[in-house]
Amino acid sequence: MKIAILGRGIVGETLGARWAGVGHSVVYGSRSPGAPDELFHAEAVRVAEVVVFALPWAAMEPNFLAELELGERLVIDCTNPIAADFSGLVPVEEGSGAERVAKGAPDAKVVKAFNTIGVNIMANPAFGTTKATLLVAGDDTAAKATVKSLAEELGFQPEDAGPLSMSRYLEAQAWIWISMAMKFGYGREIAFNLQRR
Repeated sequence: MKIAILGRGIVGETLGARWAGVGHSVVYGSRSPGAPDELFHAEAVRVAEVVVFALPWAAMEPNFLAELELGERLVIDCTNPIAADFSGLVPVEEGSGAERVAKGAPDAKVVKAFNTIGVNIMANPAFGTTKATLLVAGDDTAAKATVKSLAEELGFQPEDAGPLSMSRYLEAQAWIWISMAMKFGYGREIAFNLQRR
């Protein structure tokens, strides 16, 4: 699968390396590409089947989204609308960051995922014999199935969290993870896990 990852911070770099490691073709989108596997954002989108948003929240503006010409591509939104002063989530008019992406790219198949865990869990989601749960939200059933498959390839236990409107609660859950990991003393080696019986 051809995957374009927009943003080459620790999230984009980690997911990209892991997907490349299981055989996917990965290119990175950048404002100023310099590496052989980097293109300008819009160029990276054009060569991809799946586009991953691993950018800072401030980048998720309507003009930026329109310039990308996402069309009907599958978009995985990993972002969280965190305030610049790291005090919490900022209100989003559309309800969530993922819904803003969907509004800015109305034909795209937007799926919220990979936002409720830290980058070290992306690198290794195994806790002994237990897999970290990855919650996935979106309105397109086939798109969610693809994202779940991509998550399984990285060792996650993916679970369907419902329609894209549930993204606002996944973003709130992300703030719980961030607060516990970075403010309340739990450290980054934590993940949520869905149990059944």
